[in-house]
Amino acid sequence: MKYSTAEKNLFDASLDHMRYAFMPQIVAYASCADDVSKILSSANELNIPTTVRGSGTGCAGGCVPVCGGLVIDLSGINFIEIDGVSRIAHVGAGAITANVDAAANKFGLFYAPDPSSHKYSSIGGNIACNAGGLRALKYGTTRENVLALTAVLADGEKISGALPLKKYSVGLNLRDIFIGSEGTLAVVVEAWLKLLPLPKSKTAALAFFKNDEAAFAGIGKIMKADLSPCILEFMDAETVSCVRKRNPDLSIPEGSAAILAEFDGDKNETEKQAANFVSVLSDISRASFSDENSEMEKLWRVRRSASQSMYELGDSKISQDIVLPNSALAEYFAFYKNLGAQSRLATPVFGHAGDGNYHIHFMYDSADATGRERAVDAMDKAIAKAVELGGAVSGEHGIGFLKSKYMRLQHSRRELELMRSIKKLFDPKDILNRGKIYESFDTAKLSPLKGVRLPWD
Repeated sequence: MKYSTAEKNLFDASLDHMRYAFMPQIVAYASCADDVSKILSSANELNIPTTVRGSGTGCAGGCVPVCGGLVIDLSGINFIEIDGVSRIAHVGAGAITANVDAAANKFGLFYAPDPSSHKYSSIGGNIACNAGGLRALKYGTTRENVLALTAVLADGEKISGALPLKKYSVGLNLRDIFIGSEGTLAVVVEAWLKLLPLPKSKTAALAFFKNDEAAFAGIGKIMKADLSPCILEFMDAETVSCVRKRNPDLSIPEGSAAILAEFDGDKNETEKQAANFVSVLSDISRASFSDENSEMEKLWRVRRSASQSMYELGDSKISQDIVLPNSALAEYFAFYKNLGAQSRLATPVFGHAGDGNYHIHFMYDSADATGRERAVDAMDKAIAKAVELGGAVSGEHGIGFLKSKYMRLQHSRRELELMRSIKKLFDPKDILNRGKIYESFDTAKLSPLKGVRLPWD
């Protein structure tokens, strides 16, 4: 086991994708579960604030050491073992999501959860925030794809959460308590994941609409139709306009919003589903589909370009992921766009339309003295409106410290008290991810670092 106090290593462990940095005093690099047990036993005895990180791809500050202290880096626990008969992957917390999928592919299997950071994100991180991804519509989030796990408690003792079996009904399932707890209850060190047979074929379909409202109507038509997309992605007109500007070779109608779908399974069935998708939307969109790799890639470029293209609207952003009931889309986004206009901020949106998980953004220029303040205020109002309409403050990014102030909007005082009681039961000294989720954190005066490039940029 290695430790480091080198400035570069401390800085690398100080931030995640959102680039709010808090420096720890030391980083410990674990290579096995026993390493984690030894580290936590000492940290607990000495009452040292301890934060756990995998790849650092998170978007809510869950792996950021806001209280300093010790960071445990789990990237070295990265083994991958595939049982092709049981269709189970046994992996370390540091295993990269895409690598798990690639290993499963060799057995004719695949791992379904696919967050956009899948080439870099770790399984432990996915478990920590119950990551979703594009295929969650059909295959569920991380929670639905973890069979069992091993975790290390704050005092260093290892415990099991379920067993690597397809059925398990033996008392309280500790597995489900740890999934989504963001390292506040224990440190997950390994997991057994459910694998599925690789689909024989994939077909992608892309539809352009005259405006956002027409696209929302399209989402409703798709969800009511006899269609089973594994992916259903939405991009609003602001986002598509930016994609169009950065990709002039793509045939994108000016001023349009877009929905991208993918169907997987038997070739005849995927083509039939995609053709039905085009037919269902024929009266309100311009749609096409393809199962040719080169043509599918062109369709997918529209969605993959969304995140970076929106910087056409400003060099900085405040962003969150929310979940909305389909019945609230029109009302919510009318409010949201009006909020952006009142705040003098661009408001591009994209997200997973099939499960109602949208990524909302307020773009601003760093040279604008009041830009960030307006964006923070607007986001607070946008989140409150989502909850008012029956939505959730997060669908897949978790809470960390960046969203902890919104917990009181989502949960009653009693609910929060119960969560804190569970936290105290597992971690009496509150060494694990102190200052996250259960305690409100004031982010108003924080500013993300500029000029920091991360591996996935």
